Amino acid sequence: MRDPAGGDVHVTRVRAWTGSAASRHTGTIRIRNGRIVALDAGVAVPSGGSVIDAGGLWAVPGFVDAHVHLLLGGLRAGRPDLSRVTTRTAFEDAVGRAHAELPTGRWLIAHGWSEDRIDGRVLPDRTWLRAAGDRPVVCWRSDLHAAVVNDAVLHHIRRTGGDVQSGPASREFVRDPDGVPTGLLLETAAWHVLQPRIPPPSVAEKRGALRAALDQLLARGVTTVGAMEYEADLRQVILPSRSHGAMQPRVRVTLLDRAWPFDPGPACAHAGDRADDPDLRIIGCKAFVDGTMGSRTARLRAPYADRPGDRGMLVELARDGHLEAWIRLVAEAGLQPSMHAIGDEAVGLALDAIDALGPALESRCRPRIEHAQQIDPADFHRFRGRIASVQPAHAIDDAPGLVERVGADRLPGSFAWQSLLDHGAILAFGSDWPVVDCDPMLALRTAIVGPEAGRDSGERLSSVDAMMAHTAGAAHALCDAGIGAIAPGRHADLVLLDRDPRTADWAAAPPRVIATMVGGRVAWSAPGFEPA
Repeated sequence: MRDPAGGDVHVTRVRAWTGSAASRHTGTIRIRNGRIVALDAGVAVPSGGSVIDAGGLWAVPGFVDAHVHLLLGGLRAGRPDLSRVTTRTAFEDAVGRAHAELPTGRWLIAHGWSEDRIDGRVLPDRTWLRAAGDRPVVCWRSDLHAAVVNDAVLHHIRRTGGDVQSGPASREFVRDPDGVPTGLLLETAAWHVLQPRIPPPSVAEKRGALRAALDQLLARGVTTVGAMEYEADLRQVILPSRSHGAMQPRVRVTLLDRAWPFDPGPACAHAGDRADDPDLRIIGCKAFVDGTMGSRTARLRAPYADRPGDRGMLVELARDGHLEAWIRLVAEAGLQPSMHAIGDEAVGLALDAIDALGPALESRCRPRIEHAQQIDPADFHRFRGRIASVQPAHAIDDAPGLVERVGADRLPGSFAWQSLLDHGAILAFGSDWPVVDCDPMLALRTAIVGPEAGRDSGERLSSVDAMMAHTAGAAHALCDAGIGAIAPGRHADLVLLDRDPRTADWAAAPPRVIATMVGGRVAWSAPGFEPA
């Protein structure tokens, strides 16, 4: 149910955690024109305006997801899901079923496999895709930093000028002992050689995917997202969708375009056009320093424990020595730089790039390090006052194999959320959806209780610290002072929960989202909840 636009709204009989360590409120939250104007202890029904009777539910600030991929998340919903595949036979059967259901001439695009979930931890190769015949098949790993393709795709790459045997990406076409490509593509080979050759969805399909993605986030209690998107999709899909009405959840876009030489002009133009828009803003640009731990492309200072001599890889601007020049261009343009850095060497390079900005420029642009999954403990102090944009649910997949990958001696730097807080970092939670589910309850549960497996890996947070990271911390990361707390003057972005998140049993019974409010309107509600 949606409430009338504008005017007064009164959320009565509500218990609220307002967004700081010990703060709570019982009574009424008064809203005018989409912003909170007062927190009243009384529960009397006021005259005028609309009333939302919370019936004793708990209100918390709307969850802020600092890192999602909206279009990828929406598009993935209609594609084959390989996340539950545990054997080669099941993988081949899934490909065969998807092939049988697709019209002739369409590429088969699937997502979600991980060798860590496949018996024997075997990497798939092109022979696993034979059930699709000569149809081009691309199956993305769960982290989206690797893909396995069939012979039809390899032939297509060669026919269209892709360099499989030499050039910067050639070593990222994995080969068997005889030098023949296995069909597994990593990093640059996957994103700069393969991806541009995959027939793109139509603009209409992308717009539908965007709406589906936003609806799914609202149902999870997410009221603002930091969306990592390409400028073409911003221009063709996101901006036209905004022109047709309010964008809920609110969207703060970081552009992924990063060709060198880098031109911040398009990002600046979009940012200027949307500077005062409460629903859609363009805030920054993103670069990649390395890959992922799951694909063993994250860059480490010492070799992987199970791969002597292999430290992973630097990618793109970092590989080519342009990272510090890039971050300065972004910062001097008045935009926020975000850097994907997972391995300890990559994290160190990202910190070096921030250091090179100098304090004045750094404070103005508010740079972010995305993921910061494996940190050298000697670098913890360098995070003081800086944003660590992390995704706790990544630990569900990566923590079980962490000792094998990095060795027990490096575990103190793995998923080190409490250590980051102890050293003064600003912790911002997100999901990286569709890499993992966009449900904030999953991220919070993982941070508070630990991943489902590998419970000896990573650190734990208190429920309050975790909630702060998914509200105020993520709001700070998105440069938005209007969200992240229940307080006069803030946007009336609220989530109604069935229990107090500070005292809930997060292991057995995490809180459940009953309703999501954006700007004082009920944008989503569970069946049976009647707000009026």
